[in-house]
Amino acid sequence: MSYHPIALISLSLRRLRVLLGMLAVLTVLGCSGAEDQAVSPFQGTGIGISTADIDTSIDPGNDFYRYANGNWLSAVEIPEGSDIVTRQSRASAELERRLTTIVEDIAGRPQDDGSPEAIVRDYYRSFVDRASINRQGIGPALGDIRRFQSVDDVGMLSEVIGGTLRADVDPMADASRGTPNLFAIAARPAPDDGRTVPWLMTGGLGLPDRSDYLADTAAARGNRAAYRDYVARILSLAGLDGATSRADGVLALESAIAEATGEGLAEQDRLAAATIWSRQDLAENAPGIDWQRLLVAAGLDEAERFALFRPDAIRALSGLVASEPVGAWRDWLVFHRLSSHAEVLPDRFGSAHAGFYERRFNVPSRSQSLERRVVDRIGALFPQTISRLYAERYFSDEEKRDVEIIAERIRSASIARIESDGELGEDARSEGVRKLDAMTIAVGYPERHGEISKLRAVGDNAYAMTIAAERAAYAQELAALTRARSDLRWRVGAHQTEAQYLPLENALIIPAALLQPPFYDPEADAAANYGSIGTIIGREISRAIGSVGGLIDSRNIVSGWLTPADGEIMTGRSDRLARQLGELGGNPAEKDEVMAGQYDAQLAGLVAAYDAYRASLDGREPRVIEGFTGDQRFYIAFAQLWATKADAQYARRMSQGGDWMAPRLRVATVRNVDAWYRAFDVQPNDALYLAPEDRVSF
Repeated sequence: MSYHPIALISLSLRRLRVLLGMLAVLTVLGCSGAEDQAVSPFQGTGIGISTADIDTSIDPGNDFYRYANGNWLSAVEIPEGSDIVTRQSRASAELERRLTTIVEDIAGRPQDDGSPEAIVRDYYRSFVDRASINRQGIGPALGDIRRFQSVDDVGMLSEVIGGTLRADVDPMADASRGTPNLFAIAARPAPDDGRTVPWLMTGGLGLPDRSDYLADTAAARGNRAAYRDYVARILSLAGLDGATSRADGVLALESAIAEATGEGLAEQDRLAAATIWSRQDLAENAPGIDWQRLLVAAGLDEAERFALFRPDAIRALSGLVASEPVGAWRDWLVFHRLSSHAEVLPDRFGSAHAGFYERRFNVPSRSQSLERRVVDRIGALFPQTISRLYAERYFSDEEKRDVEIIAERIRSASIARIESDGELGEDARSEGVRKLDAMTIAVGYPERHGEISKLRAVGDNAYAMTIAAERAAYAQELAALTRARSDLRWRVGAHQTEAQYLPLENALIIPAALLQPPFYDPEADAAANYGSIGTIIGREISRAIGSVGGLIDSRNIVSGWLTPADGEIMTGRSDRLARQLGELGGNPAEKDEVMAGQYDAQLAGLVAAYDAYRASLDGREPRVIEGFTGDQRFYIAFAQLWATKADAQYARRMSQGGDWMAPRLRVATVRNVDAWYRAFDVQPNDALYLAPEDRVSF
């Protein structure tokens, strides 16, 4: 295996630290002879928090967020070209550097033919060769354009739509992240028996929000007009005549799609509405599409059961396939194929895409460097390969074991809190404990990466290779329909910084890229790590019994295991917390359901992480470091993790959306934790003080 010179230096230092840590553990084991197996490989001694960023002129009991971050907020500068900076931006910048090093190392060295690295190298070279892409023009996409434009009836349209299905939507993710195709497929456990089935989800829109098509406001009308011009530009670049009238047809079709699909549902509402249809149900309940031809073209000819969130939307879209002009569908297919692949087409496509999405909706594309764009694209198209290489280069088995121990202690602390919850019924407590006991917690990287080893591309250009990579990823998704129920599939790679709870699988994934400062630092004392990565782990574990987890039992079946009385208790706690934080944010009357769920989980995770931290001390009091006790370092690490600074325009825009105060309010959940009061000697006359009976507990 080869390494970039910079990576070699980092790796050598890491291995030296790991060796010293292992020697320390072996010494302890050799002396004790019967040491507990749950011994962390690291015994970091660093303070783990930034004392320079603390503003000691502020009373922590009055504004804990500004106390922990005041000097940082005063000194930090928002980068040019950006409107926000966070303490977590440090991790993002470091991750970008690491991924760039990996990709450029692969691209600049000989690779074994047929290896995943060779595929990445070839893709990199084709993507950055803009001269060749511009010289080839629309040629690489002509086959798709001609195929789409040859559609002349509902049967053929159904077949072509089936061939466009991709695995590009997570059924449990934000509903706004839709597919540009009419449908998307995801292999996930069924809501009724937990067996893996294809989930059929709807898409088909090019504007970011459904209201852009339907609202009669100046902003929405402006977005529609600009979108029509963009559609016309893409169709004109595709060589189609009468592009403006064609664009009118596409806009009218998408407006009908937006009307048919209805409002998006919150995560818990989607789960509650989830149902199963058979192949026969699709044909009988959703007439219009030739479902047999669509499913065969989609590789789903052997699937007998399908999970749906919105049967009404499937029914409506199927009707549109038969009722809307076939010519509009032809142009819609061409537009979405080219628009969604604009970055691997000639520069005039990319410029048109940026001119609409980036300038109008602030979606970054052409403003990023070519280097950044190719690294992002490779990470998305070949995530398994980049995941493997990232874990090999930047993550050690000792760090993996350390975080696994932290996670297991937090699981135990969460279980203990459920068992001692005097308000919930006995059945709810028992089922909650079973869910947490059964939860799979995966740290670092998957056991098997499942890399793409061959691309069946029609041509050696960037467009053809992109289409081939998307099809290969889709084929892997279909293959998952036959995998064992217990075989966990990672939804994020080791190279991504998102801890993810999978409610349908009752699994928590903590990727390696998240395990770097400010989230985790093996050099730091335990207090800081439990206060940062520990609170994130605790937050995600708590989702198993939250608003969404409460709909899925320990068998991974959507059953609604909380009784109405238990549900009222949980809702009452959430309402109290929302009102409490709303008062701090200046909006006590409003309750944002999404943000309320985030605060619920954050408070539950904070408390569980603290309990786990104290348990890790085995009854010993932690030493004072630079004048800060262990408990103080725990809570300061938590508060510093969420430090955020934005320019006035961004802050105003976010406040209108209801979530600009989220960083400060997230930190303010500490006012519900008794140990925080003791750590900072918070008194009744302090602004954050809550009487014990007013504190919320999850």
